Order: sequence, then structure tokens, then C-alpha cells
Amino acid sequence: MKKILCALLLVITVCSVSFAADKDKNVVDSGILTYLGTTEAEFQQGLDDLRKALTPLMTEESAVQEWEDYDLLDGFLSELVKSRRIVHFYDSLALMLMALRAGQIDEIVLPEPVVMYLTANNPKDYEIQFSLNMMPSTISFGFKRGNTALKNDFDNAIKAMKKDGTLTLIEERFIRDIGTSVPEEVKFTEFKGSKAIRVAVTGDLPPIDYIAADGRATGYNTAILAEIGKRLKRNIRVISVDAGGRSAALASERADVVFWYRNTEGLKTPKKFKGKNLKDVMIDSSLEGVILSEPYYEWDTDLVVGRSK
Repeated sequence: MKKILCALLLVITVCSVSFAADKDKNVVDSGILTYLGTTEAEFQQGLDDLRKALTPLMTEESAVQEWEDYDLLDGFLSELVKSRRIVHFYDSLALMLMALRAGQIDEIVLPEPVVMYLTANNPKDYEIQFSLNMMPSTISFGFKRGNTALKNDFDNAIKAMKKDGTLTLIEERFIRDIGTSVPEEVKFTEFKGSKAIRVAVTGDLPPIDYIAADGRATGYNTAILAEIGKRLKRNIRVISVDAGGRSAALASERADVVFWYRNTEGLKTPKKFKGKNLKDVMIDSSLEGVILSEPYYEWDTDLVVGRSK
């Protein structure tokens, strides 16, 4: 009897190891910063619907051509067919990187400028695996619904900065030319007697949204805020929140403005795709409680990052 039990345990162990190996090969755990207008389950359903539709679509010549027209066949779709991605939301970049280093997830997904900065500064820790060409995105400031006066002030300042080239100059200085440097300190102009605008930043998209080791907010978004404060003749007070706490900071009136909210309306999928469109679940705003400013920064590509081998 003992021999039979030992044999059964051996079979179960072998089967378990085989199953785990198969799971490791066919399932990839992916980390992303929390999207506020959707849930992990809704996001996962959109991703699964896309994967389910891919295999039959990619055997049809017309459909293949359409995928190529959207430049989607590079990297992401072939990877998605090979392995199912299980999405995990993280409320901060620090927690997500910690999970990647600990082997709790296999990869993380971030905007291209963030990945280039991250990997340049940590080449021994992280490496780029492939690109997601299907992820054009813009970012905006968020305001509590009803605070339209402040939103309009920001919109007018952003439009003026686009028109006179200030946005481009700040982008070149704090993103394109940053290399591996720590972003320089940004100084805010003080206006005597002006009511302060409290702005929540996360530090979760360096060098776009950057908080230095000493707790000082700097980088691209802080430079944008300093310029807006100067144009509005308003004092700016920066507070720090996690990416997952952005809407809560507005709802509790801890902050008047939150940087950043991401919009993925530019994401495209072919007409023959049936199922929940991924862009319908990639909503980064609490729709009932937040209104968004004019977009002021955009990127075309997200990159997938893993641990350096």
C-alpha cells in the first residue's frame, strides 16, 4: 500500500511540475500602472478578446494586410498569440519594479520615454523586450468635475504654450535631451497674495513625472506647471500621490489639479476584430468625477520591459 501511495505521489508531482512548466510557457504576468476608469477584470477581458480573435484573423490575407496597415504585427500581436498575458495593476512604479525584480511578474509596460530613461539608468537591471506600436496616447491634467474655471485657465495656458513653442522647448529640455541625468531643479515664481493651486504629482513616469530622492518634484510636468503658474500669475504647490490615488486626491479636495491622466483614444484595431475593443477598457480617468484639460504631451509607442538576463 505504501508503495502504491509513493507511486501516486510521484505521478502527481511529475504532473504538477509538467503543468507548471506548461503554464510558465503559455502564461505571462504583465504589470501596468493602474488605470482609474476600468478594473483589472475588464482590462483582462479586452486583452483576452483580442487574443481570441487574432489566430483566425491572421490566417485571412485581407485581415493580415489590415493588421499590417495599423503596424500591429511588430512584436505585440505575435507575442500575444504565443502566450496569454495576465494583467496586474500597480498603484505606483516603485511597487511594480519591486514585483518585477522579485519575479512576481515577468514584464512591465510603460510609455517609450519612460522606458528609455529607466533602462538607460539601470542597464544591468532591465532590458527592452519588444514594442507596442498600437499604443498612441496623450496625457492631460485632471480637475474635479465642476471646477471648469480652473480647467479653462489651464486650457488657455496650454494652447498659448503650444502656439508660441514653449511646450516643445520644455519637452526637448526635460525629455528628449535628458539622457541619464537627474532632471534639473524647477523653480516656481511666487506671487504675493495669490491663492495657491495644489497640484498632485506621482513620480511614476520619469522623466515626464519625476520626484527626486529628496522628495523634490521636478522634470517635464513640473516645468510645465511652473510655466502655467507664471502665465496665470498663480502660486503652485506640489503634493505627492501614488498613480492609483489620483482621483481620490481630487475627490477629497486634497488637490485642485492632478497630473496625469492618460487617454488612449488613438488606439486602433481592424474592422474585422469582434469583441470588447481594448481602447474601450483602457480608460484612465474616473469618468464621473474628473474633467480633463487640453492634452499637452503625447507618445506613439509603449515598450515592454523585463529583467536583464
